[in-house]
Amino acid sequence: MRIGIIGPNYCPQLSKENLKIRKNNLKKLAKVLAKSNFEILLTPNKNSLLELLGKEYLKNKGKKIFEVVPLNDNFEEHLNVELGEIISCGKWPNQPSKFNKECDVMFCVGYGGMVLAEIGFSGYYNPKKVYIIKEFISQKLPKEIGLNLEYIDLAEVEDVLKKIKKQKSIIKMKKLPSI
Repeated sequence: MRIGIIGPNYCPQLSKENLKIRKNNLKKLAKVLAKSNFEILLTPNKNSLLELLGKEYLKNKGKKIFEVVPLNDNFEEHLNVELGEIISCGKWPNQPSKFNKECDVMFCVGYGGMVLAEIGFSGYYNPKKVYIIKEFISQKLPKEIGLNLEYIDLAEVEDVLKKIKKQKSIIKMKKLPSI
């Protein structure tokens, strides 16, 4: 099972103090993700917040990172492609749909233009739940978008991951052939 992590790579609107808080929260999240033994999926820019999360996940002995990368487009100057296994999405416009295809659930660590596209695709292409972590947002999205969104606190992530793991085990058991 892969956990897709979506969020802005950069947050120039944040003060230095708020950026420091965001980085600390991403480090906490990375540690919890690594401990969960789930693989994660990212599209991390160089010297970015998502790159920080990926590096911290690996530093904490995370299982594996997959990166959705537009190999048929200009990505070299933007993305850090050294964190994990590359999954090509062809060109940049395909990134949100490919990202959704490759993960089972998403955790949102802030809003941005492409983040909203990734959230949007979550309801239509390989539908899934998106957990939006409250510490990374200023407000909730409108209910009328009709997607499977759940707003959680950072402190709840570990319990949510345990719940997902338990559900995954139940599904696996149901698929076992009877003797």
